[in-house]
Amino acid sequence: MIYRLPVDELRQVFLSLPVSVCLLDREARYIAANRKYADLCNTKPDEFFGKSMLDFCPADLVAKARQDFELFDSMQTIPDREIVFAGRTLLVAVNPIARDGDTGVSAIAVALTDISKQKKLETALAVANDNLLAAYKEIRIFAEKDALTGLVNRYGLEKFFEREIRRCRRELNPIAVAIVDVDCFKPYNDRRGHVAGDESLKAIGAAIQSAVRRPGDCAARYGGDEFVVVLPNTTLTGAEHVGRTIQRAVADLAIQNGDGPFPRLTVSIGITGLTTIPRDIPPIAIRDCLLRSADKALYAAKDAGRNGLVVWNDKL
Repeated sequence: MIYRLPVDELRQVFLSLPVSVCLLDREARYIAANRKYADLCNTKPDEFFGKSMLDFCPADLVAKARQDFELFDSMQTIPDREIVFAGRTLLVAVNPIARDGDTGVSAIAVALTDISKQKKLETALAVANDNLLAAYKEIRIFAEKDALTGLVNRYGLEKFFEREIRRCRRELNPIAVAIVDVDCFKPYNDRRGHVAGDESLKAIGAAIQSAVRRPGDCAARYGGDEFVVVLPNTTLTGAEHVGRTIQRAVADLAIQNGDGPFPRLTVSIGITGLTTIPRDIPPIAIRDCLLRSADKALYAAKDAGRNGLVVWNDKL
């Protein structure tokens, strides 16, 4: 046995639905509207019957309702859509209604769910995600930057170095590396004090950066008074030219060093590189080998009296 609600009870159920619902005929006139829909339009449910949708809604929403009939007539389905109405964001679901015996759509039922709070939360979440992403990017920048000189730090250098080894190997390009060390910096720092020492390192870091002109190159503070420059797509001859430019840039600073071996602070530089990067050796191993070779070249430059440049050509 199927229980059928009396018409009055059905009407009360319709009026009390927890979402806004209205029924529209093909002329976009109201057949019925429940209390939630009436509250949305700031009126009463009984005020809608027989009136045009234009009396309560903007023209673009009325045009959309008329278009819904055309879509149903052509046997198309209508996906739920969002609209902004009466200062609220609403999710609209539209379903066709046909009278018994009718082959076409005689009316549509429009249900509107208020999703304003959800949209606000989504917007707030999107803003929070954007802020979090910006903060993460900023943290990454600072995590890979030396606080004193503003150059890339050791962590950032190692990431850059490994990435560029992979790229140069893939593209069959050479790569070179230079280690730059400030000559006799410890006694200079002891005599002048850490503040003066830090200022000198900042100036030397800026001089190194000024000599490394290509955007794809990397100048980094490796630790203490030691700097590393990575030069992708660069031969040993090109790297030596960059090294000489660094030495001139540091000399132009004219940082006085009366008690040292030279009247001004100088740098020693060790350079090494690879014309062809082996494919059977991991990038980290290649990076470490290049740094060791550049370090050998640096010590050779220091053993030769400092303020010099030595190119080392180890083969892997």
